[in-house]
Amino acid sequence: MDRSAPPAGQPGPTDSFREFRHPLTALMLAVVVAGALDAFAFLRYGAFVANQSGNAVFLGIGPAGEHPAWPVSAASLVAFATSAGLVDLLRHRARPAVAPLVDIVVTEVGMAAWTVLNLVLAYGRDGMGSRIALAAAGAVAMGSLTTVATRTAGVATPITYQSDTTAKTGERAARWLLGPHAGRARARRGTLLGLLALGSYTIGGALGTLAQHQPRWVPLYGTLGLAALILLLRRGAPRPSRPDAATR
Repeated sequence: MDRSAPPAGQPGPTDSFREFRHPLTALMLAVVVAGALDAFAFLRYGAFVANQSGNAVFLGIGPAGEHPAWPVSAASLVAFATSAGLVDLLRHRARPAVAPLVDIVVTEVGMAAWTVLNLVLAYGRDGMGSRIALAAAGAVAMGSLTTVATRTAGVATPITYQSDTTAKTGERAARWLLGPHAGRARARRGTLLGLLALGSYTIGGALGTLAQHQPRWVPLYGTLGLAALILLLRRGAPRPSRPDAATR
């Protein structure tokens, strides 16, 4: 019995193989953009918009006197959690044929708002208040983006939460190399998917670092990049994800 299966009548986790015609392309595109925008936000605002583990640490470091920009991290964390929760709720209430479009549309609206705000507030150059607003706007978009696909071929591959990806990749690599022969194919697939996600996030970080030297239009580039996800969506009812690919 698949312990990862949802209760009867409840929607399962979003899977890129079920919702996109080119699932690995969609996964790589989303993760690269998330990594790029995370690097940009950190370098310009002093907080992450996707990596909420880092923001949680900043909430401890800041009041202890070593990270004055900790209110920016707090705004990002709250906005990310709020957006992810509301979009997940909206998606589950939508018709199955429309559900895959919900989080992408919300992400695009959030990205467009962030683009405008980034121009109006001069990419955080004018002080703490503007950086708080900008980090919150970016985190709204990233919180929605993280619901686009949480699995690939049944393997957990979250778009913005790479700490979990790193841990799972290590677990699967150990099962692939040292575990029972019967489970090695699945473990190998999970390991390779994890490495793909981590590599994509790293590439995105490098791109965001280079792009932040011209900070006015970085959110716009992300908006255009994520718009491509709409073109990759499956037409009609989503295809069921692979039944033999579930992982613990």
